[in-house]
Amino acid sequence: MSDDELSLLRGRIPDRYLDRLSSRGITIKDLLTISDRELAEELAVDRDVAKEILRIAAEVLLQPVTADSLLMERKSLLSIGIKGLDDLLGGGFQVGTLNAIFGPPASGKTQFCLHMTARSLLSRDHGGLSSDEAFFVDTEGTFSSERMRTLLADNGLTSSDLSRIRVLSAPGSSQLRVALDLSLKSIRKGASRFLCVDSISYPFRNYKGLSGLKERQEELQEALSLLRRIAEQGAVVIITVHAVRWGREITSKGGFVLGHVPHNTLYFRRVRRNTVIVSLEDSSYLPPGQAAFKITESGLRSP
Repeated sequence: MSDDELSLLRGRIPDRYLDRLSSRGITIKDLLTISDRELAEELAVDRDVAKEILRIAAEVLLQPVTADSLLMERKSLLSIGIKGLDDLLGGGFQVGTLNAIFGPPASGKTQFCLHMTARSLLSRDHGGLSSDEAFFVDTEGTFSSERMRTLLADNGLTSSDLSRIRVLSAPGSSQLRVALDLSLKSIRKGASRFLCVDSISYPFRNYKGLSGLKERQEELQEALSLLRRIAEQGAVVIITVHAVRWGREITSKGGFVLGHVPHNTLYFRRVRRNTVIVSLEDSSYLPPGQAAFKITESGLRSP
C-alpha cells in the first residue's frame, strides 16, 4: 500500500494494522474486495478485527460513480484470434474478468489455455495484453513446453518467449494458495496481466463425502475470491473446471460456489476428433451463444 493510500486510512485504523497491510502488499483495491476471513488470515488477527478494518475502509474509500461514466470506460480485451470465439465473447476476454471453462476430459480445455497463454504475450496492437510474463498454474501435470513452443510460433512468437511463461506446479490446495499469491505479486507490479489455472478442481480432490464438503467449499471459495482479486488488479484470469454428469446433464464441479463467482462460464465439448464446440453458458455482460474451434498440430483454427 502506498503512502498516499495509507494517509487515507491513518487515524481511522491503528498504525500496527496499517503496517501489516503495507508489509503484506494489500492495496486499497484489495480492501474493497477481500473477505473478512481472508483478511484475518493475512494479518493474523481475529475476524471481528478484520470486519472492523473492512468497515472503516469501506466508509473511507467507497464512492459512487455514475452509470454513464462506466459506459465511457474502454475495456481492454485479450483476443482469442479465432473469429467465431471472439464474436461470442464480444471481441475477446475482458481485462478484469475471471473466466471458467468446464467440460469432459480431452475436450480441449488445456489446449485452449496454452493458446491463450501465448496470446497474452502479444502486444495490444496484435490483440494481446503486452504482458511481460504470463502465469500458468499447473495442478494436474498437463503443461507441455513442446506444445507451448508450437503455439507460440503459431501466434508469431518464438521459442525465446518460453522464458516469459512462469509455470507453477500446484497439485494441492496449499501449493495453489502459494502459486496464486506469487501470481498476484507479479500482477500488482504490472509485470504480468495473465493467469491460467488448469485445473481449479484437482487441488480439492481429497475432500470426500458430506463430512468434507463444508471445508472443501470454504477453501474453494477462498481460492475463487483470490482469483477475482487477481483479475481486478488488471488481468485476464482463466480457470478450467472438472465436469460432472447429473442424469443427462453435464455441469461444472463446484456447485453453487463455482457457479456464481466467474464473470463468464464456457462449456467445451468435442464433437469430432479435433473440433470443439464452445457454449457460453453464463455471463455477467454477454448473451448466451455458441462457437467452435479446431485443434491442429500447428495450433487452434476456425472450423
